[in-house]
Amino acid sequence: MCTTIGFSHNNGQVFGRTLELGVVLDNKVLFVPKGYQIVETDTQIYESTYNTLGSGFFEIISFGDGINEAGLMGSNNFFPGYASFSKEKVTGMINTTTSHAFDFLLTRCKSIEEVRKEAKKINLVEKILDQESSANHFFFMDTDGNKLVLEPKNGKLIAYDNPYGVLTNAPNFPWHQTNLKNFINLKPENTKEAYINGTKITQFGEGTEMLSLPGDFTPPSRFVRAAYYVSNTDKNLDRHAAILQGFRILSQFDIPEGAIIDPIEKHKDETLYTSIFDTEKSSYHVKCHTNINIQSFYLEDFKNDTQVKFIELAKTMDI
Repeated sequence: MCTTIGFSHNNGQVFGRTLELGVVLDNKVLFVPKGYQIVETDTQIYESTYNTLGSGFFEIISFGDGINEAGLMGSNNFFPGYASFSKEKVTGMINTTTSHAFDFLLTRCKSIEEVRKEAKKINLVEKILDQESSANHFFFMDTDGNKLVLEPKNGKLIAYDNPYGVLTNAPNFPWHQTNLKNFINLKPENTKEAYINGTKITQFGEGTEMLSLPGDFTPPSRFVRAAYYVSNTDKNLDRHAAILQGFRILSQFDIPEGAIIDPIEKHKDETLYTSIFDTEKSSYHVKCHTNINIQSFYLEDFKNDTQVKFIELAKTMDI
């Protein structure tokens, strides 16, 4: 499970996500320099265009989320049951798998306009040699605040503008858009009193107009909850406040240990990490399951590096 958000502040954009799984991933900070061979197909080699920083796993050179030096940010989210792929390669297309497609777009595009254009060239193949396409969909945001969702259908990446600044998991994005109509009553202003059959009743406490806001961890409920928080975030926050606001919003989706258990596989889903990216300083901020202190990294610190780097995160904290 994953929840991704994106919103503007007074001098840039903030973009972030949570990652939840029933297994522990050895997540690290991944840096890929421009000019690195990021995708190889049977017809062509594609190199990264921009220095890119984000989350990587098990020292595999592939991003789960990231920001490039042009300010494009992206998140690769699970999309089980709804992704479909091409059975065969298509001549004239970039034939690749899901994870490589995300890396291709994140490291080579500078804007949503470019992402939309380049995505049309990609054919997601079910399996290429020993690599299989995973059921994922993508959320991208650029320095102008433009936002786009890409979802694989029959091998094509279907593009949807994302005015809500939110992505979770299945069902598909249009379904989530329609579902928001069930919650048009939500607003931050309290109703302090009302009359029932002529008798006045008053509020118990704060949040009286949020009574139908769903609180469970299903993707539809998380989408609604995240959309509500993002829509009511002040877009004139400074960078520091916006980054903290991003972490506060995403903390609403932390899964405590034992809250969700798969009855068949017996694993427990938990939040493994939460990351926030910021375009003003091209920065990446992350807190982990075992260390909730925020650790910060900046693309500027890697500007002279020409090799791929994996940076270990501090996984423990003194308490």
